[in-house]
Amino acid sequence: MEDYQKIEKIGEGTYGVVYKAKHKQTSELVALKKIRLENEDDGVPSTAIREVTILKELNHPNIVW
Repeated sequence: MEDYQKIEKIGEGTYGVVYKAKHKQTSELVALKKIRLENEDDGVPSTAIREVTILKELNHPNIVW
């Protein structure tokens, strides 16, 4: 996330926050999702794992790792 500058928060859910951000070198605008892991006694929430698993299967230029 150090390559991006957060501009504003555009959404928030139970397990994460989505920010509008800009890539520092290219000025490309993106949406960054930061998953909250604090206060999770049992580890990463299963819904977060499910979302990451599904997104990793997608092949799209707007989804980056």
